[in-house]
Amino acid sequence: MRVPALVIDPIAPYDLLRSARGGDGVTRRVAGDVVEVALRSGSGPARVRQRADGALEVALPDGDRVAAERELRFRLGCDESIDGFVALARADPLLGPLLRRAPGLRPLRTGTVAHAALQAFAGQLITFREAQQIERRVVRLALPTASGELVPSPTAEELLALGTARIVSCGLAQRRADALMRLLRGVDLERLRTLEPERVAARLSRESQIGPWTIGVIGLHGYGWRDHGLVGDLGLMRLASARLGRAAEVEDTAELLAPYAPWRGLASMHLLGHPLARVARR
Repeated sequence: MRVPALVIDPIAPYDLLRSARGGDGVTRRVAGDVVEVALRSGSGPARVRQRADGALEVALPDGDRVAAERELRFRLGCDESIDGFVALARADPLLGPLLRRAPGLRPLRTGTVAHAALQAFAGQLITFREAQQIERRVVRLALPTASGELVPSPTAEELLALGTARIVSCGLAQRRADALMRLLRGVDLERLRTLEPERVAARLSRESQIGPWTIGVIGLHGYGWRDHGLVGDLGLMRLASARLGRAAEVEDTAELLAPYAPWRGLASMHLLGHPLARVARR
């Protein structure tokens, strides 16, 4: 790693490596103790390492360094206090043990909302690994580069330029690819950043193939919302089923997350780490 050009003091608790685990490997990856993040504001990836004292040492790419730092801070979610969530979770018998195991877990964000939308459509009703493979293929197709190089999150225009057929060839179901293209053509997702989350969620819900889980993914990873949980997630369905002693419905996952408002997004991430959420129901 190069000599750090920037040192960021994240608002504790913050665990960079735990939060970055499971990166897409195309726009973000973990290399040893360094997290590499491809930015749209620079000519290469930022490289971030967390020191023993919690501070983040950052080597920024060449280019507009002010814009790169702003984008990186948003992508890492390191400037936001979660004290309210910690206080809520500590007293909760289900969430408390999970918080103690991973106190610094944060949802990392995509570089564009269009990328989060791609993640959301790719992840509908399939496993995380399958969804990630589809996402990687589409991003590599939209932003071709040398093998192994990271690329920034694709914009809506870059995804639209692929066309539906090429996205379907990456493994996304036809109806979901059609819905993704309609969304990107008909809604300026980036401009919606300035609106209240509830207004944006209501607008997105009018689109085809978009339900609460899809809105949760777009909100959590695209816009950085904290209170839109992953309602209907398959892991949360497993957890709810185990707790209820019957096959859970989507509404049961909404009820599972309800006590954690206004932190249902972050609560979703912790609950997906529960053993009963990770083991398939027999």
